[in-house]
Amino acid sequence: MAVFFRLLMGLALVIATSEAGLGQSASSATLLGSEAQGDALEKWARKEGDALILSCRFAGARCGYIDRNGNIVVAPQFDWVERFADGRALVGRDGKYGAIDEAGKLVIPPTYERMSSFERALALVSVGDRLGMIDQNSQWVVPAEYGRIVQVSSDRFLVTEPPCDDKRKGWYFNLVRSDTYAYGKRWGIVARGGAWIVRPKFAQVSVCSDGLFWASDSDRTDAQRQLIRTDGTPVNDNLFDLERIQPGQDRAIVACGREGNRRWGAVNGKGEIVIELKFDWLGPFDNGSAPYRLAGREGRIDRDGNILSGMALQPKNADPEAKLAAVVDGTYLYTDKAGAKLLGVDHPRCPDGRHLSFGDGQWKIVTNDGRPAPDIAFQYVNLNCAGHSLVKHDGKWGFITTDGKLLTNRYFDNAQAFHDGIAVVMENKLTAIIDEDGNYLLGPLKLARRLTTSGSGSHEIELEAIYEFTKLDKALVAELARDPEALTRPLTPRMQMSEGLAALFDDKSGTWGFVDATGRFVIGPRFDAVSSFSNGTAWAAFPDRRQWCQIDKTGQIRSQASCQCDQPLVIVENWSKNFHRPAGVDCYDHGLSIVRGRQ
Repeated sequence: MAVFFRLLMGLALVIATSEAGLGQSASSATLLGSEAQGDALEKWARKEGDALILSCRFAGARCGYIDRNGNIVVAPQFDWVERFADGRALVGRDGKYGAIDEAGKLVIPPTYERMSSFERALALVSVGDRLGMIDQNSQWVVPAEYGRIVQVSSDRFLVTEPPCDDKRKGWYFNLVRSDTYAYGKRWGIVARGGAWIVRPKFAQVSVCSDGLFWASDSDRTDAQRQLIRTDGTPVNDNLFDLERIQPGQDRAIVACGREGNRRWGAVNGKGEIVIELKFDWLGPFDNGSAPYRLAGREGRIDRDGNILSGMALQPKNADPEAKLAAVVDGTYLYTDKAGAKLLGVDHPRCPDGRHLSFGDGQWKIVTNDGRPAPDIAFQYVNLNCAGHSLVKHDGKWGFITTDGKLLTNRYFDNAQAFHDGIAVVMENKLTAIIDEDGNYLLGPLKLARRLTTSGSGSHEIELEAIYEFTKLDKALVAELARDPEALTRPLTPRMQMSEGLAALFDDKSGTWGFVDATGRFVIGPRFDAVSSFSNGTAWAAFPDRRQWCQIDKTGQIRSQASCQCDQPLVIVENWSKNFHRPAGVDCYDHGLSIVRGRQ
């Protein structure tokens, strides 16, 4: 039986274990390049142009704020910080959360076990097992008396009766209005201050727009939904079997009918049907248009349901009877699983008229006047209208130019399509990068780094850290070509920086600790395994205790109650007998074996 693993929400993607092969020796203190050292939130703040940029790179992995020139604006004094929103930033210290203003003044002391960032000048907080909502000055907008709270307008809130049954500690929740899952609870409506507008009656809710929400009195997954105003009255008599919210689009995709006989349309933010429910399927709107399927055709429609483009309905990758067999400028063409029968009929043409013809299970590139160019049948073609096309012939790969010639008159054992003027080719287990004239820019060499292709088609390579890929362009290829031997040496596995600390394996002691951005151990190596830090805490396996415990950034156990024998990091799905703890095997050792197996 196949066994699948996944990490618990909120933990970093990298789990360090006590196997030396997965770590990096303490003598190699340089962890990552300067860009990779920054936390994701810090990178995000810089990318978004924030005036105050959060950082957890300070001594002891403390967190504060700097300006765009690197000057300290808010002194590093917190375990966790967030981006500013509405003039406030969430901060955490000693397991509690509060907020500061842009001058660094603590306007909401860190007293809450859970607190969201501010949105629309409001934040969620927890008091015991109840949730409330405060404003920027810590004044109650909705008293802490409810199990869940979702804002539906400036002065109306969807709430459930207490308690809040999510006991996770720390900062993790927010005011996202689509977060309305509360199984087994009923929803009501309160005004600012907490006065009831509608007592809890709705089994399912989801916010449609300011002042409107979808609701059903039944908790069945197939229950029909109706649009409701914030006074609890329905907008109209329309009932829908499915609804998909489209934030910022003034459109919600709706459907009526059961699977196989379902019709799709859309309503606007007022609840009015603006696209007739006649489509076989509608996808999400993006930049004013949405994908559709109707009567054997597919394409895109505008916000009013007018068809902008259409072609014969093509198979999809998920179709068990279809096989991707060719590509024309990003449009996929399919055959049946045997590769003998073409599926779909509308095959796109290049602006110059070139297209593909299919026969006897193979493809030819054909000019506008019907002439094969070249007159060779291929097993696969990725026709690039503006450049070289990738082809497979007799099990080998090559490139056909726009005038129908085989580039450099040769095929390779493997190849990737051209992107930004370069392509990756492989021959005799050696890897090379060529330009559009077929000249070698790098290699051939026995590459000890992973090369991959992104969703956009660009080539990427591991340079400094395993699983961290850098985009390849001609400039970087030229730089690498000056010292190609470096690419033949395997990378030393390295853990990612998180909240100013990175897990590092000490080969002398055979244990893990945490270092700061300079490579100095802040938490000495003494653990069998660790997770990355998240919201000021990390999981660590203590060999002397034979337990996993949550630690803070000084390496101290945050709470004795957090300690447990088995590993807390990896959920094993489709559990087989081979992963049940064998008789006589300690749960601590068994947990470590699961974590190591995840690697």
